Amino acid sequence: MLELRERDRLESLFLEVLEDQSKRELLLYLLCYIQLVKKEGNFSIGLDQFLGCAYRSFRASRSQWKDILVELNLLKITDIYGNVYVGKDIYKLQEDNLFFVSLYEQYLEDFYGFSNRVVKYWSIAHKLSYSKLWNPQDAIHLGVYIFNEELYEEYMHYSELQKERFKKDAVFFEVLEKAVKGTTIQDCAKCWWEALELAKNLPNVYYGVDVEKLRKSLENNWRRCQKGKKVEKVKVEFVKQTKGKGFWRYLKDTITRLYRRLVHKGPWNITLKEECLRERPRLNV
Repeated sequence: MLELRERDRLESLFLEVLEDQSKRELLLYLLCYIQLVKKEGNFSIGLDQFLGCAYRSFRASRSQWKDILVELNLLKITDIYGNVYVGKDIYKLQEDNLFFVSLYEQYLEDFYGFSNRVVKYWSIAHKLSYSKLWNPQDAIHLGVYIFNEELYEEYMHYSELQKERFKKDAVFFEVLEKAVKGTTIQDCAKCWWEALELAKNLPNVYYGVDVEKLRKSLENNWRRCQKGKKVEKVKVEFVKQTKGKGFWRYLKDTITRLYRRLVHKGPWNITLKEECLRERPRLNV
């Protein structure tokens, strides 16, 4: 059974990025750290090496690295004497000295799980085309991305926030909540039945989501539970655009994205090009 834990700093950061994509650069610093750990085989990375990886890709100058590490609140700095600097103490450091960057101890125990979460978080954040989360379509699409990545705890926390914000669309979020519970508990038939009944209140296409196909998946798992069979993974899909409407839909989406960026002054999409960020982390440390 899925037992919801309190949000840790990493998940809180993820939710902040979903709300305001100008913060998604913070995830890129974590990706840099993960890839350097993979490359060096050590959790302690030289500060200069870390900043060299990060700033080649994301910033023209290195003047704001202290602000970024303080806001991240996931990486600590140590010197050659073993002194540890976290939080606002980082502002006391002089970059010309020898320092090392490492992850907080509570995340080192399951570093693979941590790195896997960061990669999944980035795969979702990289799809964002808005600057601020402000309409139900964006919220629903994000919920689908989180659910499809099997980030079930994150989805449950995210869903609670969005149901309060977009009350008229709460049913959709509740459908996937029931699906999460059906996937993660043993007595699942009731959850799948409740999800199916809720989904019947939605149109076949809801903000581009193929609800008709989703209902079939929910019903299939309900029947499998009744027969004592293992449920299948549910993947929520979007309705494919017809060829006749493809260009106009593309044009409309492009204009909408431009408008949102101009109004909210959000950043343009960031594309990872550095070699150190190309591969999915596979750590042997």
